[in-house]
Amino acid sequence: MPSSTPTPQRVRPSASAPQRTKSGLLDKLPIPQMAIGLVVLLGVIYLAYTVLQANKDPDTGPVGWQKAELDSSDKIPGKYIAPHPGADGQLCTVAACIPNMDDRTHLQEIIPICTSEQLASGNVSKPLCYNSNPPTSGPHNSSPMPFKVLENPAPKESLVHNMEHGGVVVWYNTDDANVIKQLADTVNSELDRRRLVVMSKYTEMEPNTIAVTAWTRLDKFSVSDFNAKRVRDFIEENSKRFNPEGF
Repeated sequence: MPSSTPTPQRVRPSASAPQRTKSGLLDKLPIPQMAIGLVVLLGVIYLAYTVLQANKDPDTGPVGWQKAELDSSDKIPGKYIAPHPGADGQLCTVAACIPNMDDRTHLQEIIPICTSEQLASGNVSKPLCYNSNPPTSGPHNSSPMPFKVLENPAPKESLVHNMEHGGVVVWYNTDDANVIKQLADTVNSELDRRRLVVMSKYTEMEPNTIAVTAWTRLDKFSVSDFNAKRVRDFIEENSKRFNPEGF
């Protein structure tokens, strides 16, 4: 009899499905092209910034020394005297006008003290005159005096130049030897402290008078009111307070 045992079925090996490698987003991006594009974009941004800066309006506000000469605070020793506007009568108070200003121009001529009529009219430029006595700002001689106690009177036009250099000027119109010595001792002491100060006799102001000046500041008093601390405090506060040339 035929056998009833079933014939074993041959199992055909199945083909393995190909394995797909997972890929991230970065693998799909064109990195070299992106890097070049980024460099180009940064270059365009930088170029645009440079053009904008070149065409930007200049700062029209006052610079440091202009702020100093316009500071009328009563906390600073001395009376505030408005800065002289120069021969053109136009005070330069912002950065934009500095290249063309004549407020601090150099002149070789003698500049008189303004009369009361000139001060009342507000015209201190035509003709040119100083708006305080002693002067505290304005056009001046091209040659400043040395910072020291001077043996001989100096031209006021040269002493204004000292003030432009951040200095203080001690003026006196007295023959009182004791007062002159005390003034000189005070000035020499301040010079030892590296303060910019010069002392000179000045006969264009009232007799028996002392004045201490810096740019736009004036303390003027009778010899009888002199005390060394008053002079010293003025020097300490005003030396280099106005200092456009960086002395």
